[in-house]
Amino acid sequence: MWRRLLPQPRWLPRLAVMRPHRVVVGCFAAVLLLTLVVALRDLYLVRERELRNRQHSLELRALGVEAVLDAERRRLAYVGSYAERLFDIQASADAVAADAAMQQAYAQRNAPVWQMKLPLEDPPLIGVGPAQLTGLNSFERRDADLMADLYVGRMISQLLGLGVRSDHIQGSALFISRNGFFVAYPPVDPAMAARMLQRFDSVPYYRSQTPELNPGREIYWAPLYADFQSKRRMTTLSVPIYAGRQFRGVVAIDVEQTRLDELLRAASEPGAVRYMMNVHGDVLAVGDEPVRTVRKWPDAVPGNWRDHVPADLFTRGSGIMQRDGDYLLFHRAPQSPWVLIDVVPARELYESMLARMSRPLLVIWALLPFLLWITLKVVTQLFDHYIALGEKLQELAQQDPLTGLSNRRRMRELAQYALERQRREGQPLALLMIDIDFFKKVNDRWGHASGDKVLVQLARTLRATMRSVDLPARMGGEEFAVLLPNTSLAEAAQSAERLRGAIAACAVEADPEAGVEASVEAGVEASDRVIRFTISVGVAEAPADVPPDTPVTLDGLAAIADRRLYDAKTHGRNRVVSDDSLHAAAVPQLQAKA
Repeated sequence: MWRRLLPQPRWLPRLAVMRPHRVVVGCFAAVLLLTLVVALRDLYLVRERELRNRQHSLELRALGVEAVLDAERRRLAYVGSYAERLFDIQASADAVAADAAMQQAYAQRNAPVWQMKLPLEDPPLIGVGPAQLTGLNSFERRDADLMADLYVGRMISQLLGLGVRSDHIQGSALFISRNGFFVAYPPVDPAMAARMLQRFDSVPYYRSQTPELNPGREIYWAPLYADFQSKRRMTTLSVPIYAGRQFRGVVAIDVEQTRLDELLRAASEPGAVRYMMNVHGDVLAVGDEPVRTVRKWPDAVPGNWRDHVPADLFTRGSGIMQRDGDYLLFHRAPQSPWVLIDVVPARELYESMLARMSRPLLVIWALLPFLLWITLKVVTQLFDHYIALGEKLQELAQQDPLTGLSNRRRMRELAQYALERQRREGQPLALLMIDIDFFKKVNDRWGHASGDKVLVQLARTLRATMRSVDLPARMGGEEFAVLLPNTSLAEAAQSAERLRGAIAACAVEADPEAGVEASVEAGVEASDRVIRFTISVGVAEAPADVPPDTPVTLDGLAAIADRRLYDAKTHGRNRVVSDDSLHAAAVPQLQAKA
């Protein structure tokens, strides 16, 4: 019933007012959902920003490596061009005459091992005889060309000795002549000459520069290999040298694998691990540890990338791949034979995303459950308070505060429901109108406090005597009414008689502050501070067979019961009247007197 007292706002559904807890939870859920959407968007942007930063950093590192290696490639190309220019000069009328060192080396050309020492501590030319070249497919002794080859080798040796080698690259620089000699910086032991030439005949950076395998005369990057002397892992950059159309040798620069590691680690972010891989799938360098053995793709890289082959990465050049939450970033500089790879595991990415997230948003997320709990507590207390207050107001509006019975207003509401049901179901309905006899004298002799105790006693007897479905009410003053659903006139009269007898047997002790005068007067006995009283009752019935076009109303039913109550009072009180016989007898007497 209290819900009918709640306001009905124009801009809110009534259910929101009746269920404020749901409204609060719904509002907090909406806020939480909104912050979740914002957080997911923030996480997405942070993830994209993090991946872009890592990719950009990888591109810069690739360009840095490319810049260092490109410088070596340019120097190597310069040495190759310089050597070919020297061959052109020696084939022209401006050819330089052989000096004593060249003639001496030429005279020793058939010895098992021979060398041509050079001044200024330049590395010497070291060669072998024709017998030692037997079986080496990439070498061929041509005496007619040997003098020109010695001149070019001497000039290149001066370049190597004067610092053609870059400070950025570690390893060896070599000129290897197809005529069976070489010059190396740093210098090597001449006793190693035969083994060195056998080694050159088998390594890709020399064999792959022959006209059959490199007709375009391109610079070649050799795969990672182990040096046969130091066993250190390295790669070699080489360029072929031609005299006209004749292949005359190779200029090569060795790059140690440890230097590749240093280039890869330079300017790397903390925690970032990068990999350098060639097109064959060999991981040449790792940013956080030296590579002691060649590891192959994809086992050398964290994550599951077996569906991607190295050739795909080289073809695409640059990009980002995702698999099982992990990200693989790769970039290849334009002329580089390697691709740089950065693997970002899912855990590392999420940790970085959380570290970059908005702190106020995280604080809001942390505080929302606490704020929801506080708000629900406040709303619950306020709502319970107002509900209790509403129920109290409802009770005051519908109950008589003294007796606890329904008041006249509530009786009208209940009677309306009962009459509608009576018409719908065709059941009888009865009404009792009750009045306390000589109640004014009770108040006059014993005071209003004692009169109130009489009213309370009547209400208590009504509840005890009537059925649970009967509806007693105090209509005002000492007047009471009882609505009896599904009750005929005779049954109602019996109930009224039973009530009258119960009231007559009641004794109410006077209020302690009332006077002690004992008297018996007009049906009210008062002695020993005990009050006895009686009631008069008028009974009316709304029969079940009332025509639909003449419905019974509470006022009509009450008028009949009031008339019979009046008859009971005028014919001696302390009685029940359920018909109009007394009223019909009194009318002729009044007419005769008139």
